[in-house]
Amino acid sequence: MDIKLILVIICVVILNSSLLAALFWYFFGRKGSVLKITDDKTFADTKKPNPTTEKGRFKLLIFLSAIILALGIVYFFSFRHNAKNDFLVPANPASSQEVKKTDFYHNPQAVHPRGLNLVFFADDYNSWDEFDNDITDLMIGIGQIEPWKTYANYNIYKINPGMETQLCQVKTENERKPVLRCDAKINDYLGKLQLENFRLIVLSRQDFQSWANVTRLENSGIFFSLKDKLDESNSLAISYLFAHLLGHSFGLKDEEKFVIAKADGAPHTPDGPNCAPDEETAKEWWGDLAKKYPNRVGYFKTCAGSDNFIRPTESSLMNFGNLEKFIPDYGPVSTEYLQKILNYCFSEKKITQNQDTDFFERYPEFKKCLD
Repeated sequence: MDIKLILVIICVVILNSSLLAALFWYFFGRKGSVLKITDDKTFADTKKPNPTTEKGRFKLLIFLSAIILALGIVYFFSFRHNAKNDFLVPANPASSQEVKKTDFYHNPQAVHPRGLNLVFFADDYNSWDEFDNDITDLMIGIGQIEPWKTYANYNIYKINPGMETQLCQVKTENERKPVLRCDAKINDYLGKLQLENFRLIVLSRQDFQSWANVTRLENSGIFFSLKDKLDESNSLAISYLFAHLLGHSFGLKDEEKFVIAKADGAPHTPDGPNCAPDEETAKEWWGDLAKKYPNRVGYFKTCAGSDNFIRPTESSLMNFGNLEKFIPDYGPVSTEYLQKILNYCFSEKKITQNQDTDFFERYPEFKKCLD
C-alpha cells in the first residue's frame, strides 16, 4: 500500500478517535455539579448548563467527525481508481497479455549516460512477447559481430502502441520496391523519451523492402520488415541484414551497385569511410590497413551504386551483391571506423582531438563528441 494512503488513514483514525473520546467524556465523564471552594466554606455550584449551548457543541463535534471521515473515504477511493500518469512502465510487465493503452513504453532498467540509445518501435505487433523476442534475437545476432560484440553500453528502449495504432504503411507508388513510411505522429512517442541522440528501429510485421537512413552522428531510422517470427531457420540471415542496416545508420555505404539505404542521395556520395571516389583517394584513406591486412583490404570497384567508386573489401556485411563470397563481418576498414565512433561518442572514455587528428579532420561532425 502507498505510504501516502497509510498516513491519511492514520490521521483519519486519530482525529475521529479524539472526537469520539471528547463526546464520550462530555456525556459520561463529567459530574452533574462542580465543587467551588472559598476561603471559609465549601458549597455546591447549582448552576445548570445551557441546553442550547450543549446541543450546539454536540452537533459541532458530530459534524467535524463526519467531515473528517468523509474526506478520508473520498481520498481512499480516488487513490484506488486514479490511473498512473507515468509513461515509462517497468521493464518486465505481464507481457503475455495484449498491449494495453497505457503500456506503450519499456525503458532500460539501468541507463548508460553516454551509451548508444536504440529505440525499437513495434509496427503491427499485438503482444509484447513477440516484440521482446524479436529484439532479443536481433541483439544476440549482432552480438556475434565486431564491433558490437565487444561493446556493452546499449540503452534499449521499446515502444509498442499496439494493433489499434497504425502509424506506418507500405508505400509502392514512386518507389523502386515496396518500402515502409511512417506518419510524423511517431515523433510524439519519441519525444517523450527525451533522448538527444538515438537510432530508431521500426520492427514491422508488414512485408516490404527493409531500408535505413545513411547518417553518421545524426539521429537516423531503420525500417525493418519481419513478416515472420525469428527462429533457427531465419534468425542468422536476418541478423546479418540488421547489421547491414545498422552500419548504414552510422555512415557505412553499400559495397555493391544495388543500394538498399535511402537518404536524399547520401548513399550515392563516395565520402567514406568504405567508399572512395577513386583509387588515389582510397589509398589515402585506408592504405595503411591495406598493408596491414593484404589478404582482406584492397581497392575493389563498385560501391554506393556506382561501378566507378572504390570499396576496401571484396566481400563484407555491406555487400549482398555476391553471396557466394559473402563474409559476415564489416571488414577491417569499416570495423575500425565503427569502433572509433563507439569509443569517441558512446562510451565514458575521455577523448581529445589530438588523439586522432586524421579521423576528426576527415569526419568533423564527430567533434561534437569531444564537448
